[in-house]
Amino acid sequence: MLLRLNNLFWLFAALVFSNQLSAQAGHYWSQQFLNQEIERALAADKDIDFMSVKPYAIKDIRDVLRVRNDSSFIFPEVGEGFWDVPLRGKWRVDVTPVLDFQLGYSNKANGVFTTAPGLAANVRFGEKWSFYGDVFAGGERQAQYVGAFTDSSGVLPSWGKNKATDGNPSFFKPTARLSFSPSDYFQFELGYGTNFIGQGQRSLFLSDVAFNYPYLKITTDVWHFKYVNIFSALKGTNPARANPTSFDPKYTTTHYLSWAVSPRFNIGLFETIVWQGQDTLSDRGFDPNYLNPIIFYRPVEYSIGSPDNALIGMDLSFKANKKLIFYSQLLFDEFLLSAFRDRTGWWANKWGVQLGFKSFDFAKVPGLYFQGEFNVARPFTYSHGSVLQNFGHYNQPLAHQLGTNFYEGMLTSYYEKGNWYSEAFLMYAEYGRDSDSLNMGGDIFKSYVNPAMQYDNKIAQGIKTNLYYQKLSVGYILNRNLNLRAAVNYIWRREDTQGMKVNNEHIFGVQLSSQLYNSYRAF
Repeated sequence: MLLRLNNLFWLFAALVFSNQLSAQAGHYWSQQFLNQEIERALAADKDIDFMSVKPYAIKDIRDVLRVRNDSSFIFPEVGEGFWDVPLRGKWRVDVTPVLDFQLGYSNKANGVFTTAPGLAANVRFGEKWSFYGDVFAGGERQAQYVGAFTDSSGVLPSWGKNKATDGNPSFFKPTARLSFSPSDYFQFELGYGTNFIGQGQRSLFLSDVAFNYPYLKITTDVWHFKYVNIFSALKGTNPARANPTSFDPKYTTTHYLSWAVSPRFNIGLFETIVWQGQDTLSDRGFDPNYLNPIIFYRPVEYSIGSPDNALIGMDLSFKANKKLIFYSQLLFDEFLLSAFRDRTGWWANKWGVQLGFKSFDFAKVPGLYFQGEFNVARPFTYSHGSVLQNFGHYNQPLAHQLGTNFYEGMLTSYYEKGNWYSEAFLMYAEYGRDSDSLNMGGDIFKSYVNPAMQYDNKIAQGIKTNLYYQKLSVGYILNRNLNLRAAVNYIWRREDTQGMKVNNEHIFGVQLSSQLYNSYRAF
């Protein structure tokens, strides 16, 4: 037995430290416009690919794109920063200004704007070490529906905590990633940012909707398997405090195993555990028991009465051809098969489903991308008896932006010809929210200890809302090296809530932006 362990140790060491294996540290951007070209190339690739873990690692996509580094300036034709500072030896530095300026008009809020200048820097040492950092700071005058969210949560969607004590909301958002790739088999990343697991516009597993958080990410690639471990430190609302932005520490450990059964077909297994850093008995902090890298070891421990929140799931993807991909996700928070078979509507059967497809050169039109997606989550999904152990961070969900208790369908198209581009996004959702006195399972930031009904629970129950969201954009890419884009946007949002007057908000605007991150305002 000792001999076997010794051999395994030396095999692991050889994989990690071998100089015979090439590696390139860092990641590409997870912004949807940029990822479309990567996904187009991966879909056409005949080799084994893993498309669900984002942002994409440079070492995974370098063979399909001429990508040379992990800075924000990685594009097939250019790949250089605004200001390159070649240093001696293996060092290299790229520095670039970044920005997001928006100016517009809302029929509900009059003038609206976003002012977010910033700076990004990338430092590399050889092929194995990489550091990327950026910072945005600025303020907003918000559309009515966005302002209502900020007023109730104290958070600007995607930008984090409202830093202003009065006047227009303001924000400060830093991002940092230190990556080390000792070989093609391993990549280690210490970061302050977000992660995404899935192929959809949304993810029922883990998305980049919420604000940045500290994390350690370990990625292992062996044969047809990719295994990802993410250990993160989050902030959760303490219901005992009146201030909605008075946060307490919470932690997660996430495992995701992706198996490329063939170049066309992929199966993924997902697990995440959430626990609070403090309770009435102790200051628990990060539990070292959850450093165990083995997936699905936690559900076995239900018998010992562990109070922590566990979510598990499975996803599938299939490349029908080099232009068409089908994908799905199935998530279980809690589940009892006998109650599901009996169709009793038991409140604790908490699950979510995603079905979708994406098509490149749709309808044989070069440069036309089209995507359709359907998402559903039962009431109480992602919530927990202890509010601090819900699947959220900084008063935003870590998975789907609508939280729980919803149906949602969406269509997305993006067309690019030369430097001109257009985008159309359509979303319809039906969801239920809680009244002041009844817990109908419509809020992940509320404890599920006292559900309004034990049985006969249905999706979108409670105070029902029908939501329609439409965004149309036409723009021009001013500088591909910086992904600097100018665009004209129109948003129509129609909210029909039970017992209230229908709210129609029309927003017209112009935008000048580097568009390095996804912005989630479709809610």
